Amino acid sequence: MHAHMNNKYLLFFFCSFCLLPAVNAQVLTVEQHIPNRTDSLFLYKLPAIDIPENNGKDIWDFSYLAIENATQVSADFFSSSDAEFLGRHQEYVNYYYSAVGDTLWMRGYESSNKRVRFSTPIPLFAFPFACGDSLVCHYTGEGQYCHLIPFSIEGTSVTTIDTTGQLLLPDNITIDSALRVHTVREYFESLHRTQIRTDCYQWYSPYSRYPLLESVTEYSIKEQDTNLVSCAYYYPPEPTDLEHIRQIRKIREDSTEQMDSLITEVRYLPNPVYTILEVSYHLVRAAQVYISLHYDGGVTTYQTPVLLEEEGPHSISVNMSGMPVGNYVVYIHADDMVVSGNIIKL
Repeated sequence: MHAHMNNKYLLFFFCSFCLLPAVNAQVLTVEQHIPNRTDSLFLYKLPAIDIPENNGKDIWDFSYLAIENATQVSADFFSSSDAEFLGRHQEYVNYYYSAVGDTLWMRGYESSNKRVRFSTPIPLFAFPFACGDSLVCHYTGEGQYCHLIPFSIEGTSVTTIDTTGQLLLPDNITIDSALRVHTVREYFESLHRTQIRTDCYQWYSPYSRYPLLESVTEYSIKEQDTNLVSCAYYYPPEPTDLEHIRQIRKIREDSTEQMDSLITEVRYLPNPVYTILEVSYHLVRAAQVYISLHYDGGVTTYQTPVLLEEEGPHSISVNMSGMPVGNYVVYIHADDMVVSGNIIKL
């Protein structure tokens, strides 16, 4: 299994992709992405990694990570005595969560010398959560240091699934359609009278409950050269997860072969485009078809109704004059199949 790696000064969150029947499943759901209360997880702690720029055509190559030299860390989930809260014990710290409706909340944490309870808790995810979605909140909390000294916490949290891409991991593991989740958390702690910023990037696969990789940096906003935390964590896939990866990749390959016989002569002109994009294609047989346009790898900016189209040539004009400049992906959906192409809007 996999785990989140946390430090007693950090507030982290849990989620991952679910295994859905669709090959291109890229959404987090309440049914599949709440941590299990009996899981025991392991991960590798690594030095900090460089975060690639988001260019809409991401391939994240982390195959170089030297996990043989990394430190193994465990995390154990448990239920509170009244089963109201989900707990996680890791590195001598307990973290507390709750799932209410479609939202997973952070309720607090405690170590040997610090205890925090959020009077206004942190919503970690509101399901379903898909690429391009964001969750913004303001939170407050009260705590005690050494069970004697009271202090307060107040801050903001912004979580965004900002892009998709291919994730390359050690041991020649390749994850297609991985999602990257970026969380920025800034908070003021009255005990030390300091403003803290945490940047957390996490990569999730469609095949397992927990994420595969995360990068964490925490620092004082007034003293940015002094990092409180700067590291990465790798979560090796379970054998069952690897089997899902092989199955899904085979489905993709088989779908691509079938696609060539159903949708041919695909063109996106002009490319780059300023105003009007012409999408043309040829159907080998009749099919239910619709076309969608996605900005920067995820946000849907255009979609046609689903129509039954006859065998033969087809084309559609898309007015992009009011759309932002940047990278787009055009999808042609025909029955259960899809082809895609990248275009640039100037």
